[in-house]
Amino acid sequence: MKQIIYTLSLIFLLGACTDEQYVDTLSSQGGVPGELVPVKLVLNTQPQQSPASSATKAGGDVLSSTQVGQYMEISLMKTPVTRALADEVQNFMVFQFEGTEPTSILVRKYFFDGSSVEAVELVPSGDVKQRIIVVANTSEETFSSLLDPDGAAAVAGPVATLSEFNDLAISYVGNETSFPQFNAGSASHVYLSGFADMVVSANKQADIMLFRGVAKVNVNLILSADMDAKGYNSWKSEFVKVPDKSFYYSTSRIAEFPGEKAGYIEGFNKSDLSSLSTDTFKLGDVYLPVNLQNPIPFTTPEMRVTNAPSNATYLQITGLKVNENQVITSSVVYQIHLGNNFTDDYSVSPNLFYNYTITITGESSFDSRVVKFIPGYFGGKLTMYNSANQSTPNVNDAETWRFAQRIEVYLTDVNDSNGTAWKSDGVLPSQNDFVDGRKNTFRLMRDMNRLPAIKKCVDLNGFTTLPESEEQLVWYMPSYGQSLGIYVAGSNTLKTLPDKYYWSSTTNGSFVYGTKIWTGQSSPLGPGESHYLRCIKNLSQSDNSAIQ
Repeated sequence: MKQIIYTLSLIFLLGACTDEQYVDTLSSQGGVPGELVPVKLVLNTQPQQSPASSATKAGGDVLSSTQVGQYMEISLMKTPVTRALADEVQNFMVFQFEGTEPTSILVRKYFFDGSSVEAVELVPSGDVKQRIIVVANTSEETFSSLLDPDGAAAVAGPVATLSEFNDLAISYVGNETSFPQFNAGSASHVYLSGFADMVVSANKQADIMLFRGVAKVNVNLILSADMDAKGYNSWKSEFVKVPDKSFYYSTSRIAEFPGEKAGYIEGFNKSDLSSLSTDTFKLGDVYLPVNLQNPIPFTTPEMRVTNAPSNATYLQITGLKVNENQVITSSVVYQIHLGNNFTDDYSVSPNLFYNYTITITGESSFDSRVVKFIPGYFGGKLTMYNSANQSTPNVNDAETWRFAQRIEVYLTDVNDSNGTAWKSDGVLPSQNDFVDGRKNTFRLMRDMNRLPAIKKCVDLNGFTTLPESEEQLVWYMPSYGQSLGIYVAGSNTLKTLPDKYYWSSTTNGSFVYGTKIWTGQSSPLGPGESHYLRCIKNLSQSDNSAIQ
């Protein structure tokens, strides 16, 4: 039986901001079955939108602003309202599904090269609502694997369901400058999509609003004069927890999305901020895939990192002090989670422009967004302190016992991508110190060519020849006791680390102690197994003063 095709009008609305009028011309016979009905197509556009944010300290062009102690000021700025370019839509493709359920089958697809068309032919649906989806700025080949069961126009391939169509995405394959835009070879385009649920019949009009399928982020960074004077001479930035898929059909999605349908990039759009100073540094426009998260009630700006969902996208800014031997002597990490505000919202939504101005004014070990990972006093010698918090040799004057120095955790994992073995060959060293990782590392470093984990930490010191004294060892491998201290005191930052076992330098001669850093679970680990590793260093008195 011959399939009856009707003509459908499509108005593409990228929003309501337009001076143009919709004009249609209907058939005088009102759509006799099989008859094409010419309809004029008018393309309307709307600028990308600012997040709908409630202000905390705002005015003028500022949507929302917050100050975190004396350490950071962040503002979410309004997006300048400008008209979209007339050539924003390069092409578009229309898809018709036989219903609106996930199992609904694709019954028609139609590709148009350009931004307008006189007629669109779709299959009549009787009284059943159909889902009509439009995707713009891709290519006809993008969806060539989907069967169009429309006679001569058919393309070999499987018949797609709506659920399968929803899973189609651009995938990140590593170091791509175009992702998440559509790579058209010589250029990259922001793709758009939209849909309408409707009964398809002759002369019916489908009003479809198209949204950009990605978000855009701009960041202006500034150092205060006080922060600039602290001497951090190497600055870098990257986006973390970025979905590695950007879905063509991203409208009307609900949190959590994409969830388990995607992996998450740990370092996206890495930038060298070597010229960061008291002058504004423009990070430039960055496109990000949609990442929708459920809001977290009762979140304050100071607790935003601590309360963040595990896959929420954030901007990480790292400052380093690097000495003449290229050894990192100090570091600070700032994490700014994206969203519509600075409290409970963590979503990166389609068609939005997140425009941030961030001023770094200091460093702190108390704000969860200023990730100076300093668990506490777990370094140096165990010392007695009197009521004035002064060290004393007299046990009768002692009120507290604690270690003399605070420790700082290195800003990144130093293991290989799949973990690092503690020992590669030979005999496992005999039982050593449960508390002093610096002592353990110094004693083991002569054998570090067969002890890969020890070598990772020693190499951070940049030695050309191994040191003769323990005091020359800046970065070292934590002991079992120090790793437990990191777990106990590091609640603000532990969720930024993988939920994996981390090595300690402590061994009993048969196995090595390791700690699962999210839970504090401790287990004897085989030295040939591959696990994660962070190194630590003791803080000097000047380091302690700088972060108060």
